[in-house]
Amino acid sequence: MLNNKGLFYIKYLLIIICFFNFQVIIAQPDTGKTAVQIPEYLNNGYDYQIAKNDKLAIIEYEKVLVLEKSNHTANYNLALIYAKSKRELKAIEICDKAIENCKEDLNDFYRIKANCLSSLEKYDEALPIYHQALLLDPNDDNLNYNLGYTYFMLKKWESALIYLKEYANNGEKDAGNFDDTMFYIGTCFYSLKRYNEAIEYYDLAINASPYHSYFFNKVEALLALNENKEALKVINLGIEKNPDKANLYYKRYYVLKSLNQTEKALIDLKKAYSLDPNDGDILLDLGVVYERENNIEQAILYYQKCIDSKQNLAGAYGNLANIYSGNKLMREKALVYFQKALNQEPMVATHYYNFGNYYKKTEQFDSAINMYEKALELNPDLSQAYVNLSVIYYNKKNLDTAIEYILKAIALEPDDFSANANAATIYFDKKDYVKTIKYVTKALTATPKENKDANLLNKRGVSRQILGDYKNALYDYLEITENYSLVDKKNNAGIFSNIGYCYMEDDQLTNSLKYFQEAVDYKPEIDQLIGLFTVQYLLKDKDFEKTFRKAKSLEKKLKDGFEGIQKLEKEGYFYTEKHKLVLKQIFN
Repeated sequence: MLNNKGLFYIKYLLIIICFFNFQVIIAQPDTGKTAVQIPEYLNNGYDYQIAKNDKLAIIEYEKVLVLEKSNHTANYNLALIYAKSKRELKAIEICDKAIENCKEDLNDFYRIKANCLSSLEKYDEALPIYHQALLLDPNDDNLNYNLGYTYFMLKKWESALIYLKEYANNGEKDAGNFDDTMFYIGTCFYSLKRYNEAIEYYDLAINASPYHSYFFNKVEALLALNENKEALKVINLGIEKNPDKANLYYKRYYVLKSLNQTEKALIDLKKAYSLDPNDGDILLDLGVVYERENNIEQAILYYQKCIDSKQNLAGAYGNLANIYSGNKLMREKALVYFQKALNQEPMVATHYYNFGNYYKKTEQFDSAINMYEKALELNPDLSQAYVNLSVIYYNKKNLDTAIEYILKAIALEPDDFSANANAATIYFDKKDYVKTIKYVTKALTATPKENKDANLLNKRGVSRQILGDYKNALYDYLEITENYSLVDKKNNAGIFSNIGYCYMEDDQLTNSLKYFQEAVDYKPEIDQLIGLFTVQYLLKDKDFEKTFRKAKSLEKKLKDGFEGIQKLEKEGYFYTEKHKLVLKQIFN
């Protein structure tokens, strides 16, 4: 399941601050043949501009430029009108002409042009223009602010800090954006993982103005420092100051979850939804919550609402696809949603991985391989993709490739239980018993004792037995059978036979007899019977002949004498040299 956790909020105040710090320029006296007309047009334009009649103001200023294209006042006020009315390209065009024709105060036009580029989110283009304006007017503190903000939007945190701090030190504290400056400085430090310094500046922002995003980001910094209880105090205060802000309830939902207060957390998530029922993050998380509670109908409802909101589309599509892929009747629908998730975010490895899981589940292995490999191209550290590729190649009986992928998974997560367990299984099938023991041991070390996997213990026991380490093999087998029920014993009689073989190899014949007899009682198969009559023979037990006859009647190959034992070996049965010497004596 996918969900979306925003790291921090950003207040987009740059354009308002930039443009509205500019003042409309009043007409200045003029000389020459246009001495009467130009001041009249400028004054008319100014009056219309103050009256917010931009159309008429534009007409008057354009009259001026017909007479004098280098007129600073007309160019400036025209550019300002277009910039404030979000007609940035026209404003930029006027600024470019003014820079070419005007002789003085060119910094004004560089500022407006840079502001317009920022408004269009062309921060890379705005940056050198701001620097040019600052070069022409080093005392304009607002340019430091705008430069800092531009570097901030470009995620060039160190450079942003230089100009934002310059503005903080020299700018007017009551200019209206002091708190924002503190916020941006704090967020630069947060992005640089200097969380304590970030908190210091978030506090300055909060003290200047208890704005909701300042609390939000301070909480993020506290969570990064694992100060979750302190984070809860801060978010509580933020909600007290901003009781109608959905993002704060949403953030408290995460804080409460981190403190294992899940019931309270869900209340906050639902409160956030009531305040902002169209927020994609909230809708996606509500879907995740209901999916985890196995309330699939509600989960689908909120994922669909998330899609309707046009937010977090990839997450909602992906989660719906995972739900539908679990229903054989809905797998075609799952296919559609997996593809939609990919179309939304074609460079996100998780979508390819989930798509691969779908193909793996439906046994379309070649398509699954293709998806997992694409996922790994985008994220080579996605260890579970290596695990799943290994499983597929194992099922295809390509053990060498299966090993190659599982070792890559283990290299990324050395203590992962499933990866080590899979490696043990593959090596066991390859009859590499030394490595089987190594990876079984690693897997079992990664899981609590009470959760020890009997199949893994058995693989290690068999491997040790084959390599002649009977005592340690015995420990594995005895651990497996420690808590066996009667049903377990009947279903796994071979384990008791193996215990009998280990005791026999260690010359503990009485113990060996006990376990072989138990194995035969549960399931009288040929391997158990061979072990039982062997130890009976060594102990000169009275039941030897009876067991021997029963074994020969069950397995016709034994009528060929010791050659029958050799035939059984070719079929996969394993007998030690010591055991075979005794069997030769018996059959001779």
